[in-house]
Amino acid sequence: MTLREIIVEIKYLVSQGVSKVEVAHRCGVSRQTVYNLLKRRELGPCWRAPRRSKLDPFKAYIRARLEKFDLPATTLIRELRAQDYRGGLSILRQYMAPLKAEYTRRVTERFETLPGQQAQIDWGECGTVEVNGQQRKLYVFVMVLGYSRMMYARFTTSTRIPVLLDCLVRAFDRLGIPAELLVDNMKQAVDRHDVTTGVIRWNPTFLDFVHHHGTHPLACPPYWPRVKGKVERGVGYVKTSFLEGRCFTDVDDLNRQLEHWLDTEANVRIHGTTKRRPVDRFAADQAAMHPLAAVPWYDVRPIEYRQVPPDCHISYYSVPYSVHPDAVGRTVVVRPDGEQVGDAFTVYLGDRVVARHRRQPQHSLRVTLPEHEAAIRHQARGTVRARRRTPRYEHQPTAPPPTTHPGVTDAVAVQQRCLQAYEAVAS
Repeated sequence: MTLREIIVEIKYLVSQGVSKVEVAHRCGVSRQTVYNLLKRRELGPCWRAPRRSKLDPFKAYIRARLEKFDLPATTLIRELRAQDYRGGLSILRQYMAPLKAEYTRRVTERFETLPGQQAQIDWGECGTVEVNGQQRKLYVFVMVLGYSRMMYARFTTSTRIPVLLDCLVRAFDRLGIPAELLVDNMKQAVDRHDVTTGVIRWNPTFLDFVHHHGTHPLACPPYWPRVKGKVERGVGYVKTSFLEGRCFTDVDDLNRQLEHWLDTEANVRIHGTTKRRPVDRFAADQAAMHPLAAVPWYDVRPIEYRQVPPDCHISYYSVPYSVHPDAVGRTVVVRPDGEQVGDAFTVYLGDRVVARHRRQPQHSLRVTLPEHEAAIRHQARGTVRARRRTPRYEHQPTAPPPTTHPGVTDAVAVQQRCLQAYEAVAS
């Protein structure tokens, strides 16, 4: 029953002589409520003046902040505390709920980009996997084209920037290079994103990479994951529709299965938003993008430096590897192709390759290539010959023998003076 109906029922039962206890029992209210409602002259609810909230002076600030950023209440309350806000967190959350619902709806309204205009990238965590007897975290990189929803994905055991750049090169090779590349605030791409001013400080290596490939980087506003919802849903789609319950031998086998799944299922399904297959809309994306083959090659391998000691072996992950003797005493550049045991790495002296090795397990024995061993032995023999040709001591001229008297050995040399000198002394 409504409040009006309860009041009418209570007044009728009391007029019929029913006790107030019985009235309360029949109407399902307390006896005090019966007394209170009998005193009311009107059937409508009582009007009360609105109470002033501690949040009132800060509501304009809260609305302004939520229009720009999807800030959580825990972040906003710290900002309000700095402005002398004395209220609690619950009242703030209660006020923010309808505002965030409205702003979120406004921001996440479906917008479609033009063909070739934008691609979104993101990482997803997928548990752990065993690599060379060790448990490593498993990640999936996903790139989705905004117009066609064409997807590229690859599993990795690292999210370091060389791995990110390698995944981007593979994605550009498979799909093409878009005009814009939308990322979240991943540390591999964004060093800092100021929430207040919106100023973005990009990672220099990432910025150099995107500039080289002619695409413009964009970063999502902090706390607004829905801005890149296309790739967010893509990451979830890979986890649930491909990875869940999947059997594989290693990461390479998993990526081979993933490529087949992308070609035979993910990119040929009817997309829930566009109602068309991504592969059918992909031709428009391709026509608007430039291919990776049109861009000069960019070496995405990480760079490390080593000083070559006299024994011609540099240390790499606690294992000595040989280099050509010409590099002794000089600084060389090490560029690995991967991060796992068995992956190749190349050692450069300027533009010259002085060694190519496969990474061995840590603390393995010294690794010396046959061609280096011969060159080191030849150089060592040449050094020995040069040392033999050099006399150990320099020739010292022989001092003249001391003046001696005939028939006297080891005589002491005596200075000779003229007779006039002695006469001068005697006088």
